Amino acid sequence: MLLKRLVLRNIRTYENWEVALPRGSILFEGGIGSGKSTLLLAIEFALFGLGNEKGTTLLSIGKNRGEVELDIEASGRDVRLHRSLVRSRKGGVNQGALVPAGVKQDECWLEYDGRRFTYSPKEMKEAVLKLLGYNEPQDPKAKSLIFRYAVYTPQEEMKEILARTPEERLQTIRKALRLEEYKVAQENAQAVAKDLNSRAGRLQEEAKKLPSVKEEVRKLEERLLVLSDSISRADEEKMDLEIAIRGHRAMREDLRKKLEGLAAEAKKEQELSRALADAERRIAGLTSAIRLNREKAAALRRKIEEENSRLRRPSVPLSEADAALRRARSAMAQETELQGNLAQIYRSLAALVERRVCPTCDQPVDGEEFRLRLRTAKQELDSSAAKRSALEKEVTKLEEEARASMVYERAVASLADQEDRVYDTEQQVLTDGEELGGLEAQRPQLEAGIATATEAAKGYERANEEFRSNEAEIATLEHKVDQVKEAKVSAQVEKASIEAQIADRKARMAELESCRERGDRLREYVAWLGEYFVPALARMELIILTSTNREFDEEFGRWFSFLVEDSTKGVRVDEDFTPSVTQDSYEQEVANLSGGERTALALAYRLALNKTVQRRAGVDAGLLILDEPTDGFSKDQIGKIGDLLKELDLAQAIIVSHERELEGAVDHIFRVLKEDGKSRVQPIDA
Repeated sequence: MLLKRLVLRNIRTYENWEVALPRGSILFEGGIGSGKSTLLLAIEFALFGLGNEKGTTLLSIGKNRGEVELDIEASGRDVRLHRSLVRSRKGGVNQGALVPAGVKQDECWLEYDGRRFTYSPKEMKEAVLKLLGYNEPQDPKAKSLIFRYAVYTPQEEMKEILARTPEERLQTIRKALRLEEYKVAQENAQAVAKDLNSRAGRLQEEAKKLPSVKEEVRKLEERLLVLSDSISRADEEKMDLEIAIRGHRAMREDLRKKLEGLAAEAKKEQELSRALADAERRIAGLTSAIRLNREKAAALRRKIEEENSRLRRPSVPLSEADAALRRARSAMAQETELQGNLAQIYRSLAALVERRVCPTCDQPVDGEEFRLRLRTAKQELDSSAAKRSALEKEVTKLEEEARASMVYERAVASLADQEDRVYDTEQQVLTDGEELGGLEAQRPQLEAGIATATEAAKGYERANEEFRSNEAEIATLEHKVDQVKEAKVSAQVEKASIEAQIADRKARMAELESCRERGDRLREYVAWLGEYFVPALARMELIILTSTNREFDEEFGRWFSFLVEDSTKGVRVDEDFTPSVTQDSYEQEVANLSGGERTALALAYRLALNKTVQRRAGVDAGLLILDEPTDGFSKDQIGKIGDLLKELDLAQAIIVSHERELEGAVDHIFRVLKEDGKSRVQPIDA
């Protein structure tokens, strides 16, 4: 990885500044507090985010938004990284105290191959680690260990490493080399073994229930045999009962047919009894009717003879009397009409004679002529009255004759009707006599049929009693069949339940067997983890740590010898990576070294750590950032920095220092200035 360009907007004391970073060695030189370290913090922020830092340490005071852009070259491509910080609009109150507004990461993006990719802060770190090939955890709240120990280790952090106890220093080295993963793996394996052992104990404890479950299965299987035998016996009993029922049903069918035959015969008894009773009543009725009809016929004959002796034939038949009567009545009606007309004429003439004036024309009339006419009219009226009186007498006579003829005709008709009634009565006597003879002859047959039907009715009662008894037996047998069926169903239900229980218990047995087997298997895993895997991890860690310690020791001695030109002095690290100094093969206290020698020791330690971490992490060694590497160096030692950089053979080295003497050791110089509280970077020709 190489850095190419850095832009800061509202980051600490930088308001809006851009720095182009060339290849080769670069010196950022400036006074204390000028803003040199801010450049390094901004580079680390652009790459990996805030980590465990607070946003308020980077965002300029009084500003609500800040940005960092960093152009790098990585994996053969040019990449631009952008991160921003924003201040929340307002703070809050916590337990009555005013809390200032916080700062958080906002917009994050990567730009390469002509495309921009926007991420969340966490996703941005994951993308950068992948881009740089840093194989380490992607916790957004942690610093990049590879970057911190292979590229850039702050001066204070390096001094802190050297000042720690051997155990703390070893833990830091293990962390830098990611050897703590072996320890974590051991601890995890032990935790897994403990968990597996606990699970195995629970499984084996559960497996102890297996004998009791087997005993339950044995008892259930015994009960199952009893139920199966009970079901078989129920089937046999049901079959016997059904055979008996079929026999009784066949008998019932025979009895039904017999009853049907006897019922018909028994029914005849009632019919014959009713027929005999009807015949008896009919005989009595006929005998009485014959006697009464004979008496009636004799009485009628006597009456006919008496009426015949009193009957006299009229002089004129009824038809002739009626015809003559109609003619006389017609003549009398005509004469009555004529008499009315004549009376009208007479009254009119009498009126004229009396008034002597014509009522029509009011002319006087001849009295004599009209008196003559009046006399003539009177004569005609009197003649008509006499004629009508004669006709009225004739009508009266003819009416009497007609009445006499009518009475005779009615008497003759009555006698003829009585003759018919006599004849009918005598015929009825003959008919009733014939019927009476037939009924008298039928009586013995009816009595014999009644006797036969009575015997059939007694047989019907006996057969019906036998039928009812058979029906009751069938009902009893069918009830027994139902009871057997219910018992069988109950047994089958219990059998099914027991079979389900057996299946459940066997499944439980299989489960318990599995628990036992899994418990044994887990115990084997626990043994393998404890006896093989954990010791193997410890050996692997020891081998890697020993190898790394050897490599580190060689690098440490090399860089110390390069920085300190004293052949009598040497350095080494022990198994805890604690540095020690020897002079003429005698160990010397680090505290007794000069300030420059202690700085050389720290720088050699830092370079050894950088190189070792780079090799172990497999990352590109093209970039190294040194923060105040020459603090306490003599001028001669500072002069060697240029040779050191050449020996390192880096594509890009960035040194931050307040030592102007380093200007002759680098390719590019940037002076960091601070005026009115604002920092700026000014390039200087080397």
